[in-house]
Amino acid sequence: MEQNYPIGAEALLVALSTPNPKGGIGIPVILWGRPGVGKSSFIEALADDTVKILTLIASIHDPTDFSGLPILDDGKVKYAIPEWVEHFEGFDTGILFLDELSTAPPSVQASLLRVVLERKVGFHELPAQVRIVAAANPPDLMVGGWELSPPLRNRFIHLDWDITTDQYLTALSDQWGKGEFKKIDKEEHARLLPEWKLRISAFLKLSPNLLHTNPDDNPYGFASPRTWDFAACLLTSCEILEIAPINGQTTTTTCIQLIKGCLGEEVAITLIEFLRNIKLPDPEKVLDGEIVLDIPTLNDSELYVIFGAMNRVLKNRFDDPGLVGIARKYFELIREVFANGRRDLIYISLKQITKAGLLSKVLVQVQRHNPDQRTEVMNYINELFADEGLKEFIDVFEN
Repeated sequence: MEQNYPIGAEALLVALSTPNPKGGIGIPVILWGRPGVGKSSFIEALADDTVKILTLIASIHDPTDFSGLPILDDGKVKYAIPEWVEHFEGFDTGILFLDELSTAPPSVQASLLRVVLERKVGFHELPAQVRIVAAANPPDLMVGGWELSPPLRNRFIHLDWDITTDQYLTALSDQWGKGEFKKIDKEEHARLLPEWKLRISAFLKLSPNLLHTNPDDNPYGFASPRTWDFAACLLTSCEILEIAPINGQTTTTTCIQLIKGCLGEEVAITLIEFLRNIKLPDPEKVLDGEIVLDIPTLNDSELYVIFGAMNRVLKNRFDDPGLVGIARKYFELIREVFANGRRDLIYISLKQITKAGLLSKVLVQVQRHNPDQRTEVMNYINELFADEGLKEFIDVFEN
């Protein structure tokens, strides 16, 4: 049954359930909404016997409440942690909720930089299961507040939070739905994440100017290497939840909100359109010969991504007795790419798989399981890796 959630709530729950690039669970989120639309109520309603919610109004705290109070101890300066940190002890998970963040002066904002990104208060680390959420009123409704500094803004996913009249009328009789964290398996997330990084890498090869965007041009989220990392993690979660912009899934508003919140609206729209149009076969089925890859029909981005994806399959099967067979298929595809005149698109993939040890692994396997194919395999290797352009790009000789 679909829950009666405020606008932005579903995206919030996905972000809080997503493995963080720095470890732990949850990517920091800031909710932007007018007063009285339930930002604080929704967060605090997530509390139960295992989830601790701690709400702090940043503007009424001193910077040392987030950076630690320096004290002299035995001739050394140490940082005493504030009492609020102890509120998470004994709980499996929790949320540090920084309410009314736009009322915090610049000195307090600066003290929050490490708390938000690294979950550290002074030199004390918060539990890995503590998520960071903030809330603020939009600039046009701010009275006597401060704009968030670009470094602090760049540490959050920015989500618009609102309620429609219909949602409110439903809540009057049926109440608001209680939020629940999403079920996102960490191992599955780790398995899928490299392919999303490949897709983003292909996009940035086409549009390198979008690696960074100007904070002044975006009122909330803007692109940087950090927020591209966030986007990769969130898109992986969206795939697991079957709402990602890929073949076979329906891209939902939730996914769009998350990517917009990381990168800004203009970059997010461009990226999602790119992801919707890229067509990628299963790399494992390609190497196993179940799918025929027609190299000339692939665009440059698809070619770049599929070779990176095949690298992952090869690495996972380095100790498989069938490695020789899939490596031969890989070499045949390399030959087709060279003949198609687009060898430069796969040089990075070849460098990576060579450094990972493909050639030595194949030679060991062919000697162990297919000695009669050694000459054939060596001919493949000599032909493909004697290419002058490739020799300039990578060193294929392994000790």
